[in-house]
Amino acid sequence: MKFHKNINANTKHADINISKDVSAKTNNTNKLPAGTLQPITNSPQNIFVTPEISHPEIITNKTSDSPYVEGELILRVSNDAVMKQLESQLEEKGINVLRRVDKLGFIRVKLPDGMKADEIKKILSEIDDIKEALPNVKTEVPKDVNNIPLLDHGKQITPVANKGNELLKNTDPALRAELGNNIIVALLDTGVDDTHPDLMERTLQGYNFVDDNALTTDINSHGTACAGIIIGAGKNPDSTKGIAPAAYLLPVKVMDDNGKGNSFAVIEGIVYAVDRGAKIINLSIGTVGDSVILREAIDYAISKGAVVIAAAGNDGEEKTLMPAGYKNVICVGAVDGAKLHAPFSNYGDKIDVVAPGVAVYTTAPDGRYKSFTGTSAATPFVSGAVAALLSQSHNLSPEEAMEIVLNRADNLGPANRDYLFGNGIVNVKRLIEKNSDSIYDAALTTLYFEPADLAPGTDVKVHFVIQNQGNRTISFGKFLYEVGEEKNEISVPKLNVGECKQITLPWTVPLEKPQAETRIQGYFKISEADDEPMDNGQAVILQRK
Repeated sequence: MKFHKNINANTKHADINISKDVSAKTNNTNKLPAGTLQPITNSPQNIFVTPEISHPEIITNKTSDSPYVEGELILRVSNDAVMKQLESQLEEKGINVLRRVDKLGFIRVKLPDGMKADEIKKILSEIDDIKEALPNVKTEVPKDVNNIPLLDHGKQITPVANKGNELLKNTDPALRAELGNNIIVALLDTGVDDTHPDLMERTLQGYNFVDDNALTTDINSHGTACAGIIIGAGKNPDSTKGIAPAAYLLPVKVMDDNGKGNSFAVIEGIVYAVDRGAKIINLSIGTVGDSVILREAIDYAISKGAVVIAAAGNDGEEKTLMPAGYKNVICVGAVDGAKLHAPFSNYGDKIDVVAPGVAVYTTAPDGRYKSFTGTSAATPFVSGAVAALLSQSHNLSPEEAMEIVLNRADNLGPANRDYLFGNGIVNVKRLIEKNSDSIYDAALTTLYFEPADLAPGTDVKVHFVIQNQGNRTISFGKFLYEVGEEKNEISVPKLNVGECKQITLPWTVPLEKPQAETRIQGYFKISEADDEPMDNGQAVILQRK
């Protein structure tokens, strides 16, 4: 006997066939959300950690899979006053100085071919002003998942298309037109097509740290796709309109036309951007190797008042790319158009928030448009949301802005922070409209089963999660539910702003074919006038196929 789930429009879970065959469970249910929110099984379950490499000789090993640029070092110097003197000293030793970042005290050098580790150590030890030698870590755009099938393990993956603003509840056209006003968002990527009709009016002159010139042309298309999500004018009705179309975009090319780069170019780009007034740094790029210089550049950006936002990565594993995994960076995962976890999106305890990232219709070079998938697409949604916030609240520090974005996210999955969704999906309306207005808004954010495989006769737990998404305490509410043949209500005497409450009910899946459809549903009703009553309920209907 098989049952079929028929899900109503307000439910977040795709259709699932239910049978007596129980699929294998993941072995770390103590950490990951249960039930229908489980990620792909058999994913690695350890947080990804790359050991730091501090010995210059390791950099000289020419292995194709090395996370470090071969034959290069980053030298930390005692102070910027000795930079030019050091250049001469190094050149005399046959070490070519490629670039400098005076404000951070770093020099990028190229080592002579064939120079052995002992020679390098001897040369560096003879120069007092060199305090440390570090590897130049490779960077890249996240793994390409643009051709991902929209059917995963029998579950439909819903495209976002041009519904990004709707998913982030940024739905007031008049208000949206002003969002991001006077805020500069720096996009460190493969460049931007600044002649695109959707981008040309809000794109500033930037810089190319790959070729060391002012040409930020985008051959790859990755950067241009990100740009449209942030500032796109939406002149093509099918494209995603920018989250913050009044913001200015500063294109900083730090990745080559193949989407490859290095951490030194990224730190150059970060310093360049914040010194030109950027308040947001969008990094839809990353590295699998930890980078000391990247950490310090991000610290510099934050000290200058910039919020740093980065992509978690597209490996579908419990890990995050760097710098997304750093504590002071907003780490972004991806969901699909139904707000379900995107199967390619990395997950784990570093995820802060999620945003739409499946088949987003956005800008492409040469005035074109494309479907764009990945945490790379989710990240600029968050950057646009932060630009919207900062344009309404100019005096926020980066730490305050990050705290607000996380605290005002809409919960997805189990109550409060979890491994798939972090604090939830960014809600632009809550960021910009709920600072002063008295708004009551209750929501039933999640309905899921544990275990997820509803085999006939199985005892399961039905989980409902409710959240106060307004800016006033909900003084009294009722949770009305129907679970199989049981109908009842539960009093919710108080729910503070942003607070989540998980309600768990037992249920036994019927052994025999039900006489009528089996309905699992809940509705959260409050005594105050609800600003968005449409998200107060969810339902699942089980039917025999």
